[in-house]
Amino acid sequence: MVVPVYNTGDDLSRCVESVLGQTLDDYEVIFADDGSDDGTEKRLDELAAEHDRVRVVHLPPSGGPGGPRNAGIDTARGDYVYFLDDDDWLGPEALERMHAMAVRNDSDIVIGKMVGHGRTVPRAMFRRSRDRADVLGDALYGILTPHKLFRRSFLDAHRLRFPEGPVRLEDHRFVLKAYFRAGVISVLADYPCCHWVRRPGSYSRTLPDPVHYYGALREVLDIVDEHVVPGPDRARYYAHWYRGKILKRLGEKSLLDAPPDYRRAVYDEARRLVTERFGEGVDRSLPLRMRVRAALLRADAYDDLCALLETERGVTLATAVDGLRWDGTRLVVRFTARLVHADGTPFAVRDGRWRPHVPLPVPAEVLDAAAEGRRLDLYVRRRADSADHLLPVTVTSSEPFAMSGEAVVDPDAGPELTPGVWDFVARLDTGGWTVERRLEGGEKTDRRGRLAPYRTEKGRLSVRVRAAGDEAAEPRGRKGAGSQGTLLRRAIKRIPGARQAVRRLRA
Repeated sequence: MVVPVYNTGDDLSRCVESVLGQTLDDYEVIFADDGSDDGTEKRLDELAAEHDRVRVVHLPPSGGPGGPRNAGIDTARGDYVYFLDDDDWLGPEALERMHAMAVRNDSDIVIGKMVGHGRTVPRAMFRRSRDRADVLGDALYGILTPHKLFRRSFLDAHRLRFPEGPVRLEDHRFVLKAYFRAGVISVLADYPCCHWVRRPGSYSRTLPDPVHYYGALREVLDIVDEHVVPGPDRARYYAHWYRGKILKRLGEKSLLDAPPDYRRAVYDEARRLVTERFGEGVDRSLPLRMRVRAALLRADAYDDLCALLETERGVTLATAVDGLRWDGTRLVVRFTARLVHADGTPFAVRDGRWRPHVPLPVPAEVLDAAAEGRRLDLYVRRRADSADHLLPVTVTSSEPFAMSGEAVVDPDAGPELTPGVWDFVARLDTGGWTVERRLEGGEKTDRRGRLAPYRTEKGRLSVRVRAAGDEAAEPRGRKGAGSQGTLLRRAIKRIPGARQAVRRLRA
């Protein structure tokens, strides 16, 4: 395992704990220190002295993670290399499970399930495990970070290394080349392997120079051109970066809050790249949200685009539990999710076309919402670590910006639903908006079997899952607690930090 490190301070603690607590018997951890000077370098040396499996490589500061990762590859002695950033952490069985899958399938790359903390992780590629996955068919390009297990001899044979220095999209260039050269790529989706954390002030959060950033994106497109002939497949690859790194980026909060001169510079470079590399035919494959932005970008309607992006700030879901019922020991949840603006106003549709909050100089057909694909999901999210379990959903009602459905919680459907508290999270994917939110509401219902659904103090639906054999345990709550419940509440008041912990459990 290779972990690039730079001036992490105490933020390294969880990462270290997770990599040293792996269930795999034989592995090494290489911390590649990129010139730390805040004491991190000394702590790493202490770790290496305490743990035989830890090795430290001290490097001069390079300004980016590519150089440290390359040093880690060159230093590694194992058959496989996994890349983890210093602010992320692993599930205890992550390396063991990914390694077993790699050996079983003779894989060059294994992509373990990622869980986002303040980050958005594409769901499609982790809906099920696949021994042999296809880059396009299984949307593996949806996440091009290096948090993957790579066969080391494969990296060496193809001379695959990261671009070094303070460069952008270095991970895209590395992973994309690996995808195109790999014989077997596997996906492990039934265990949360990597917890991917957004840390304020990290390298990826700083505003990049627009010329440099879109120059790096040109290099990514060059890799696609080298391996994919012109046609539908190349267009699908191009559409991915068109959506994510150009059109979506124009509406990101960090850019909307940036100085006006910087925003204009990003817009100008984005438009220059679009004119140079993206034909108008790719616009037809875009979802509604991005299609409208593309029309305004091509028309050089900068002020109109800015006005539209401001109206999209804070777009979220209005969610509601429409009913709960029991099917034996399975809990059936009826619910609705509706796309709304920050002020709570639902998205408007007239004659099958989206009506934005501001008038826009685009053809009427660009606003067509009737034919947009849409998907409704419901997850239960484990409160302890944010791991998700996707529930089977039957859609009962579907409109362009609102859907209703019925989901089933079956405690015996698989090993993922472990004992603990799980929160219900609805996710609506429509028109290029992908938004999720906790389910609101839910009438009081009795527990049954291993499931004890309840409404939190903030009015959200959650469920407590009990261990097998614990079905007869008394439900938690104030009623029936008697003097023991009173004593417990008094004790909590005397323990520092205990009240805050209880509030989080009730959230």
